[in-house]
Amino acid sequence: MKGIKVLVIDDETIILKMLSTALSTKGYQVDTADSGEKSQKKLQSNDYGLVITDMAMDKMTGHDVLANVRNLKGDSVPVIAMSGNPWMIDKNLFNAVLPKPYSLELLFEMVQNLLSLTGDYKPNH
Repeated sequence: MKGIKVLVIDDETIILKMLSTALSTKGYQVDTADSGEKSQKKLQSNDYGLVITDMAMDKMTGHDVLANVRNLKGDSVPVIAMSGNPWMIDKNLFNAVLPKPYSLELLFEMVQNLLSLTGDYKPNH
């Protein structure tokens, strides 16, 4: 059984690699985009169960990514915002806010909780 498809968006390559590797080890299929603009094309042509986006990126911010997800997918796809300034994010807009720096345990717990709420979470054990 294939895992849930997750899109990770961040302009830092090391963050993309780390999250992609970590989520893949938990059985998720991970796509990455190093900008909000690149995420738009991926969102148009793929079905994701979850989107994780950095907030502070050039041109398109995490808020722009969220607006694009809601426009294309409605509320059915949960969106996690990652930020070094989590207090500046309207927590009512995003499904969850992941403060940087964060532990992988917190990331996994957040992902699991959101996917279990949407009914898409399937443990791979």
